[in-house]
Amino acid sequence: MWVLIVLGLLIGVLAFGVEVNGAKRFLKLGPLLFQPSFLARIVLILYLAGLLSKKQEEIKTTNISDLIKTLLPFLVTMLLMYLLILKEKHLSTLVISASTLLGMFWIAGIRKRFVMALFAVALIGGLIVIAKGASYRGERIEIYKKYSLFTKDTVAHVDREKEYQTRESLTALSSGKLFGTGIDKGRAKHFFLPESRTDYVFTIIGEETGFAGAMLVFGLQCFLFWRAFKVSLRQEDLYLRYVGLGLALNLFLNVLVNVGVAMSAIPSTGVTLPFISYGGTSLLTDSLAIGLLLNLSAKRKEI
Repeated sequence: MWVLIVLGLLIGVLAFGVEVNGAKRFLKLGPLLFQPSFLARIVLILYLAGLLSKKQEEIKTTNISDLIKTLLPFLVTMLLMYLLILKEKHLSTLVISASTLLGMFWIAGIRKRFVMALFAVALIGGLIVIAKGASYRGERIEIYKKYSLFTKDTVAHVDREKEYQTRESLTALSSGKLFGTGIDKGRAKHFFLPESRTDYVFTIIGEETGFAGAMLVFGLQCFLFWRAFKVSLRQEDLYLRYVGLGLALNLFLNVLVNVGVAMSAIPSTGVTLPFISYGGTSLLTDSLAIGLLLNLSAKRKEI
């Protein structure tokens, strides 16, 4: 039922959605804007958890062709949702969701060849989208080459206007040094760094509280993930275990992408930092995930 509702919402975005920052990802619900792609990530986790728990022994021992037949309804549903989300120009959600689902497959003990095959398909698909899709994705890769933490500058010139956000993020982070400029004394959020309340909120934390404050925030997110992962592994019910592990991965991958973008460890993309960034849909879905994880915590035998 929820799968059909989410598919309907994703189709509704393409038909009646509201365009924000050049991408049509939102449905307008009265005075509120809602992104169905965030809900799609949760629904796919619940769907896959149910399938893995019901077919646990079968998926561990069957050959790849039979495994594909078993997983075919899920794979078709996932592909439909991903195509709709891709049409909405929300590639970051696809990356986080696909990584989460691959993690669930791996944890479930599915044959590693199948998991690696899915990873290869996802990687090739991603490269095709970047190479043949909208031009701005290729431009972001060029900017990443110039400012990446892991490579030297291999780009002679990138449009200064297009690289502005990445450059300002790194400038703000480096100006924070060890203990920061002081709360509310940073310059980046005052019209220097766009999306400072959402995609680049970690940059503001790093600038105003320094490396120490940024690592404290990141450490708290790591602790949340560790606790969620530990609680999930203690579940005797396989469905609850996979749901918990999927939700924990989904939240933490969001953190890694947001922090990675702020530090130019990965190419720029729009992702919020859970429970810190401004954003109604992300806060709603992240809170839903934590509510489910707390419910799992209440079911465990040991405290």
